[in-house]
Amino acid sequence: MLTNPTPDLLARLANLAQQIPGGELAFTVVLFIVLLSGLVFVHELGHYLAARHVGIKVLAFSLGFGRALASWEDSHGTRWKVGWLPLGGYVQMLGQEDLKASTSSRLAGHYMSKSIAQRAYVILAGPLANLLLGAVVLWGAFMLGEQRLQAQIGSVMPNMPATAILQPKDVITALNGQPVAGWEELLQAISANTGAPLQLTVQRASSLQTVVLTPKVQTHTDIFGDTHTVGRLGITPSGAMYTVAHGPFSALQRAVEKSTEFTVLTVKSLWKLITGAIGTENLTGPLGIADITSQTAHSGVYALLILMALISINLCVVNLFPLPVLDGGHLVFLVLEKLRGRPLGAMAQEWAFRVGFIAIVGLALLSTFNDVKRFGWVDETPATAAPEGTEARP
Repeated sequence: MLTNPTPDLLARLANLAQQIPGGELAFTVVLFIVLLSGLVFVHELGHYLAARHVGIKVLAFSLGFGRALASWEDSHGTRWKVGWLPLGGYVQMLGQEDLKASTSSRLAGHYMSKSIAQRAYVILAGPLANLLLGAVVLWGAFMLGEQRLQAQIGSVMPNMPATAILQPKDVITALNGQPVAGWEELLQAISANTGAPLQLTVQRASSLQTVVLTPKVQTHTDIFGDTHTVGRLGITPSGAMYTVAHGPFSALQRAVEKSTEFTVLTVKSLWKLITGAIGTENLTGPLGIADITSQTAHSGVYALLILMALISINLCVVNLFPLPVLDGGHLVFLVLEKLRGRPLGAMAQEWAFRVGFIAIVGLALLSTFNDVKRFGWVDETPATAAPEGTEARP
């Protein structure tokens, strides 16, 4: 019999925090800071190690912004510090911010003294470190045991093929004589069937039953705005989970598969957002991510690791977007330098960075406003009320 995994220490801490006045907010803030700081540290560490590898002097490595809460200097002359505002970080390399510097600079360790390929390597190292981190975290999560949805019914929708035939808590054990491992496999098989009858083996309490249902063909629009014709029985999952054990190589294979899936999903989401297929109201900001992180913690370490991997891979893809101030923007400057035979002018770079900075701030404000609306902190009630004695209709 498949059972839900036992709540681990993280899940118990999350539940305990809810019972303490102000505990949930404190738990959310601390967890979000720890998660974000870890992801930012790995990203900047990628830049740092690559810079050191090609001989660029790193002046500073900062985790967080603003006044330093702690700082020290290592034997290579790099100032390491922790800023009081834990919403990012940076690596400061000698000469990187000198927009008037040329490739003729011969100062030892100067950023512009390196070839375009070496500088591109340093820029790419940050996002690729996040991609690698995502894969490693997924590998570790699957080594702990992959958690999947059971093929157990949570509810049955009215006026659908499953109505009055299947019941909540029924477990689908086989479909057309083939064993069903979990809800994902069941959903894929049903969705792919657009008319032919399906034979389901159902475990109800301690007995097995066989029923034949023909999926109802429906048009489904996914989160990207793409329309699909799918089969539906009218059942939803109960949310019960089961654990799949993996060895090192099996877990690594699953981690690579899932990393690829997350990367494609992020690229597709970003493209749909740019083209307008997805509205900007779907953007989630720091407040929303913090809330999702806290909610995920209630499901335990495994769920948090999956979320951490997803966010890390998102950081990789988003940072490669060709917008000045992001790593992708720096790569565009390097491509232009290669094509022109010299770096872009200082004034052009400065204006590009200003535009990029304004765009980033604008997106941050928009996504934060979306979070505020989702939390219900903004009253969206129309200013004009319906006249007295009339009925307001949606």
